[in-house]
Amino acid sequence: MPCVKNGRVVPGAKGSCPLDSTWSETNPSFYGEDQKLGLDDVGNWLKQRYTTESGNTDYTKAGIEGLMAIYGGGLARAGLTKGLPAVMKQFSKLYTKPKKVTTKVPEVKAVLKPGRNANSGPLPKSAYESVYKPATTTSEMIRKFSLPRAAGASAVGAAGLDYVAPFTQAGLENKQARDANAALIAQQTTTETNNAADAKALTEQLALAEKQRVEGLGFFDRMKEPGYWDTSLTGVEGDDRMSRLGDLLRYYGMPPSGRANELSPSEQWAQRSIDAATVAAKEASNNAVNSQYSKIGNKTGIEAIEAEVEKDFGNTWLPFDVALGARLNDKEVEALAKQLHIAIVNLAQMPEHQGKNTLQLYEIAKKDYEKSVR
Repeated sequence: MPCVKNGRVVPGAKGSCPLDSTWSETNPSFYGEDQKLGLDDVGNWLKQRYTTESGNTDYTKAGIEGLMAIYGGGLARAGLTKGLPAVMKQFSKLYTKPKKVTTKVPEVKAVLKPGRNANSGPLPKSAYESVYKPATTTSEMIRKFSLPRAAGASAVGAAGLDYVAPFTQAGLENKQARDANAALIAQQTTTETNNAADAKALTEQLALAEKQRVEGLGFFDRMKEPGYWDTSLTGVEGDDRMSRLGDLLRYYGMPPSGRANELSPSEQWAQRSIDAATVAAKEASNNAVNSQYSKIGNKTGIEAIEAEVEKDFGNTWLPFDVALGARLNDKEVEALAKQLHIAIVNLAQMPEHQGKNTLQLYEIAKKDYEKSVR
C-alpha cells in the first residue's frame, strides 16, 4: 500500500503523502482488478512507466527503451533463426541413430512415338516417348528414431533435473542429505578454526603472563628461576649463561700474550649466533615442501587443497557419477578444502609424516575424510 501520483508510486506514508498524491490500499499491478491481462492493463502499465511525477510524458525514457527493444529483439530473433536449428540438429542426435536406406529404381522400357518404325534403322532419342533405362539402386544415410537412445537421453535429463530441482522423493532426500552434509562440514570447520584460535590465544596469554612475571623479578631472583643458567641462548647446545661465565673466567684468567691468540668472549658468542642461524636456515630449506602449511588459515595452502578437492569431489552434470554419494557444490568444496587443510597441518607435525610432500599429505587426509563419511 503506497502513495500514488499520476499512476506512479512515490515515497510517503499513510496520512503524510506528498502533494497531489493519494494513499492507495492496493499496490499498482500489471494486471487489472480481475487479475487477467488485457489491452487496458497494458496501456495503464505503459502510462505509469513513462509518466513523470509531474504528470508529463517521459519521451526520452520511452525512446531509449524502444530502441533497446527493437535492436535487442532483432538480435534475439537472428540468434533464434540461425542458432536454434543448429542446436536442435545436434540435440536430435540424442534420440536418433544413423541408418542406411537403399531404394530400388525399376527399369524403364523404351516406347516409340506413334508413326515411328523401329525397323527403319537407328532412330534418334527424340523418336522415343521414353528412353530405356536399366534397373538401379540408390542409397542414402538418414537418422531414424531410436527408442533406446531416446530412453537413455530422457533418463539422463530427468536425473540431471532431479539433481538441480528435485521433483522425486529420492531427489528430495538426496538434496536434504547434501544440505545436511554441507552444514556439518561448515560447522566442523568453524568449530576447529575457533578451537585453534582459542588455543593459540591461550598460549599467547600464558607466554605473555610468564614474560611479565619474569621481567618483574630482581636480578638475584632471576638467577633462581629454572633454566636461567642452563638454557641455551642461541639454540646451540652448551651455549648457556653458565658456559659463557666460564668463557669470561677462562679468557680473563689468561696472560695478555695468551689472550692475543684467542677470540674475545663477545666474538665467540657472535660466531655461535651465526652458526645457529645457518643451521636454522638449512633446516627451513629442507622442510620447505611443507612450509605452505606452517599455520592454519594460510591462503596459498587452502587454494592448493581446494583445487584437489574440486577435482575429486566437485560438481558434475552427471548425478550418478559419484565417489561418495552426492557431489559437492562450490561452497561445499570450499568448506571441505578448509577442513582438509586443517587436517594436513596436523599431519605435517607428526614425526611419521615428516618429509612428505603436499600431494602425499592430501591423499592421507582425503582417505581419513572418506572413512568418516561412509
